Amino acid sequence: MKKAVIDIGTNSVKLTVGERSREQGIKILFDVNVITKLGEGMQESGTLSREAMARTAQAVVKFADFARSQGAEETVCVGTMALRTAKNAADFLKMVREAGGPEVRVISGEEEAALSGRAMLNSIEGAARGEVLIFDTGGGSTEFTRVNNGALESPVSVPVGAVTLTDENFKSSPADPRKVCAVVAELAKRFSEEGLRPGAAMMIGAGGNVTAMASVAAGLDEYDPNKIHGSRLSLEEVMRQTALYAKCTGDERRAIRGLSPKRADIILGGACIIFAAMEAAGAKEITVSDRSLRHELLRRIYEGQPAEEWP
Repeated sequence: MKKAVIDIGTNSVKLTVGERSREQGIKILFDVNVITKLGEGMQESGTLSREAMARTAQAVVKFADFARSQGAEETVCVGTMALRTAKNAADFLKMVREAGGPEVRVISGEEEAALSGRAMLNSIEGAARGEVLIFDTGGGSTEFTRVNNGALESPVSVPVGAVTLTDENFKSSPADPRKVCAVVAELAKRFSEEGLRPGAAMMIGAGGNVTAMASVAAGLDEYDPNKIHGSRLSLEEVMRQTALYAKCTGDERRAIRGLSPKRADIILGGACIIFAAMEAAGAKEITVSDRSLRHELLRRIYEGQPAEEWP
């Protein structure tokens, strides 16, 4: 029996289709995403643009149709930061319904953090031992969860992501290096004020910008989740890439090996968030996770857990 999860983020829409497997527990059949930039420009207006809603709704409907065509008997669709905060989020939900798409459940920042945290905890070797700091950074928010011997503490969701940070600070390229340093310093201070502190034995990072930086570090011509999941990014490499993106024009970024051209305009914002998170946590490296909330949701759907019991 196949089931699917669609995750509507501020920058992209992701689809995961899986089926129960005796050998693997849940076998992932498809894990794809498309960048639709739902939250583009929202930082200034507080609303989702008609164009962004239309292209995102189209992606959701296409993913739902594809999941059905592959035999998925159930598709759960969730929305995150952009749909939590946009003044006209209800208009988007209505647009999806009227286009024949699935019902969209908007989850809280705390639910998002807990689901993402559990997905990473279950998939990274050694993550259930000792003190571990998990973070998942997206287009509109960044979630942090501290774990002690496998037990998740209260998660923290900070409303800053690669799209919102880019809208606020990096609309043009190349970027002023002094501006980049100031943004990283301010973010690190903000994360510390939210409770981030040194001391964790391991730091695990997830999200499209984390995996993109890992792909660049590995020099991949084509993204391979099996090579990225469980790999490591050093603080030095994160600093190197942040400086690289800052000095490049948009066209130069799009030519960087390992970086999806569609992510080139927000990668500097994402790199600043990762850099700042590592600084606030006193981390010399992060372990990269290709697993996130949709993988944990898929597991819970197969266990028959109702939405009311998430996370």
